[in-house]
Amino acid sequence: MIIYYVLIIISFLIILEILLHLVIFYFRKNFQWLITEKDEYPNFDNIALEKFFKNSFDKELGWVRKPNSSGIEKAKHEEIKYYIDDSGSRLISANFTNDPIIATFGDSYTFCRQVKDNETWQYYLSNKINSKVSNFGVGNYGIDQALIYYLRKKLHPSVKIVIMGFVPETITRIQSYWKHYYEFGNTFAFKPRFALKNNKLTLFPNLIKNIDDFKNISEIIDKVREKDGFYKKKFIKLKFSFPYLFSFFRNLKRNTILIFSLGRKKIYNLFGIINSTIDNDPFYRIIDFNISDSHEMYKNDDDCNLLKHILLKFKEESHNRNHIPIILLMPQIVDLKKIDKNKKNPYGSFYKEMSKDMHIIDTTKLFLNEDINSLYVEDNYGGHFSEYGNKKIANKVHEYIYKNVLK
Repeated sequence: MIIYYVLIIISFLIILEILLHLVIFYFRKNFQWLITEKDEYPNFDNIALEKFFKNSFDKELGWVRKPNSSGIEKAKHEEIKYYIDDSGSRLISANFTNDPIIATFGDSYTFCRQVKDNETWQYYLSNKINSKVSNFGVGNYGIDQALIYYLRKKLHPSVKIVIMGFVPETITRIQSYWKHYYEFGNTFAFKPRFALKNNKLTLFPNLIKNIDDFKNISEIIDKVREKDGFYKKKFIKLKFSFPYLFSFFRNLKRNTILIFSLGRKKIYNLFGIINSTIDNDPFYRIIDFNISDSHEMYKNDDDCNLLKHILLKFKEESHNRNHIPIILLMPQIVDLKKIDKNKKNPYGSFYKEMSKDMHIIDTTKLFLNEDINSLYVEDNYGGHFSEYGNKKIANKVHEYIYKNVLK
């Protein structure tokens, strides 16, 4: 009798295992955030790879906005075209007789994704100071890449101020050596990264130098995983491997939320029900998880220490180039929602402490008092600042500069 019940239980578990394999296989076709053993050494689409190398690849930085180029962003209600000038800066669609005194570097919140060239915060700041503000922001950069970009960029001699703008999540980006280990499916995004050795920064250069390196990509991946901050603490932890049931229950809350969200979206689609909230929910769940991870990292001394050293490196190098360094912190919409809900800013104390050593403009408090829906554009990247949000940033930066820098 005991053997009979044991066989029933084993059979039941085998059926559940098979069903879970089928569910994961079905959903991961269109949802890159469910990863399996196959994602250890993923297949690379040759056509997409060639396009990436042609339009974006940079052997030092990983990727960059190339001079004299343009692109199109799909916004909610329209397509937005942007232009990059011959210096690599986003075009400021106005003529200024004065030479530029401000250059900006950073991530997509510095580039100002999802708005037109004449709706960026650099555009509005340019009008306020009657001088072009260069925009060298690049999507998905961490402050590590932005710093390296700044160090190699030959700026106009008239530049006096350099602003490094980024989201609080940069604390995660600086630990990535291959973004795939943190942003699953972002497989082209190999990059440089800094690490601390004896409390000093050591640079690990980008290991991809040309498209032929992908012929030996397995060897490169083996090297990358040794120095990536997320291979063990995220990628391996969240990867589905046999038995899938164990993998599922190891991260029960996350997996339950994702499978439910994906299943609900599929049911709505089958019945032809159009609901943007339901359609976007799986991806927004991922953003929520990632922002939560970044907030937790601000509680970790080692994570904060690496970020601190990179910020101080920016300060040191700026002074060496006779530039005044300013850090501009711009929260994502999920940052604000979590802070508003929990009544606590998880990264506030870190940047407040850093402000004793350098100029830091934290716009979090400014935006907590605003209507979030007016500040951000709903997009496929977790929300970027709207034209109104960029105006608020320009006003804040302008006010800070003339009160604290150009006194």
